[in-house]
Amino acid sequence: MKIAFLSRWNATCGVSLHAELLCRRLSAMGHGVLVFAPRLKSANKDWHHKKIKVRDEKWVLRVYDETTEIGYPYGGEMDRGPLLEEDYDVLVVEVYARFPLNEFSELADELRRRCKLVGVLHLSYRRDIDPLLRIKWDGFVFFDERYYNELLKGYDLSNLGKLSEIPYPCAIVKNISAERPEFAENLPLFFTYGRQPYLEYIDYIQALRKLLGDVDFKYFVIRSDQQLPIKESWIIQVVDRPSLIKIYRYLMGADIHLLPKGDTRGVVVSSTVAQCLHSGTPTIVPDTRYFETIPVDERGIGPVVKYSIGDADDLLEKIRLLVSDEKVREEVAEKARQYALENSEIVVTRKFLEFVNSL
Repeated sequence: MKIAFLSRWNATCGVSLHAELLCRRLSAMGHGVLVFAPRLKSANKDWHHKKIKVRDEKWVLRVYDETTEIGYPYGGEMDRGPLLEEDYDVLVVEVYARFPLNEFSELADELRRRCKLVGVLHLSYRRDIDPLLRIKWDGFVFFDERYYNELLKGYDLSNLGKLSEIPYPCAIVKNISAERPEFAENLPLFFTYGRQPYLEYIDYIQALRKLLGDVDFKYFVIRSDQQLPIKESWIIQVVDRPSLIKIYRYLMGADIHLLPKGDTRGVVVSSTVAQCLHSGTPTIVPDTRYFETIPVDERGIGPVVKYSIGDADDLLEKIRLLVSDEKVREEVAEKARQYALENSEIVVTRKFLEFVNSL
């Protein structure tokens, strides 16, 4: 079977990672894959999208321009030739808030006559759902029940075809050796990577400042674009967009992973947590909607450690616990790896294939 994806690709965003994990696993299973990705000039206008430092695979064609979030579903452009001329059995469309959905809708009927048309729901707000319901799909995928209950429920969903709840996949990276910077030798090392807005780091900065009087440590921050506008001797910053393998080397070399994420009322998942859990490095997160489907106990401990967002004292308590208690670190690491394996890219890709074959 040859499966094509219409999606962002090799970029710093959850839409891209979802397609990458599925496509690469499908290829490893022996299926043909093809990716229709956005042209970088348009996609890079979005704050969330930056190209990571890898070359596109030979089976990646950049054929469309994104729209804007305020322009959605209108705007953007799409080269019809490659979509209509390439040979594939299934087209998976990652539907997100800058995808040129109206442009795609003009091709959808013709495409559906020659392949199965499957959508994946990355939208966060009910306001954006109506345009995709006007397109006839063979099937549609959502990540968890929140997407159905908060975004889809109450609509006439007959055009979506067969619905399936398939979780966002967790990356499984094996046979990787840890990489620990020399500046953290014999010191606890906290690590953060990504490109979150500056304000989302405040809880961690404030809590670590309080920790300074008790423990010497280093905080290693990798950001995609610009350094945080803060200069303190215990913070070491690098501007880079490393590959997933390089990220895992850093994760495995760190003692604690601090994952900044702001609050939202939208329905969301965290692609960053899906990337990192299999490393086993304990990850601390705020109790926002990005992580609400990840179960924790009354202590806030599970596959991740949750603290109350905006509460630096609660965060400091969780940090101190992880720094001082090896058994708790091991407990979190074990639960993280188990969660990642239960929702691994292998498991999710097989579920995806079963769904496609059922259409």
